[in-house]
Amino acid sequence: MRLKAKFHKNPQAFKDNFSTQSAAYAAHRPQYPDKLFSYLKGECREHKLAWDAGTGNGQAAQKLALHFDKVYATDASSAQIVNAAPFANISYAVANEQAPALKRHSVDLITVAQALHWFDLDVFYAEAERVLKRYGMVACWSYKLFRIN
Repeated sequence: MRLKAKFHKNPQAFKDNFSTQSAAYAAHRPQYPDKLFSYLKGECREHKLAWDAGTGNGQAAQKLALHFDKVYATDASSAQIVNAAPFANISYAVANEQAPALKRHSVDLITVAQALHWFDLDVFYAEAERVLKRYGMVACWSYKLFRIN
């Protein structure tokens, strides 16, 4: 099934607004509810690999690590990755909306927490199609309009 973007792609290239304040971002960004990650786990057939795209300093990745064998967490800002908390089963990498290190059809869940607006959506959804397993899932959310459908 072809994934369709529901938002207009951002025509601007990534502008790193986070490097200068990445430590403060790590300390003060709101946490996501544990119930969200339990729900996502329950919706996935397997729990081998999750990709957290636009991970920032890894808040979502760290919660995913409690439910998945491995988490691959990417962010376009190297300073954000430097401020991410290390976990044994999280691999952090500097990357935008693509994950060339991930094999084709290897990912059970892709998450994007409050970062989708930074992505070139056509590129991201093509990458999601490439890396997701047959019954893989994409979950994107933001602070303001939280809903599950």
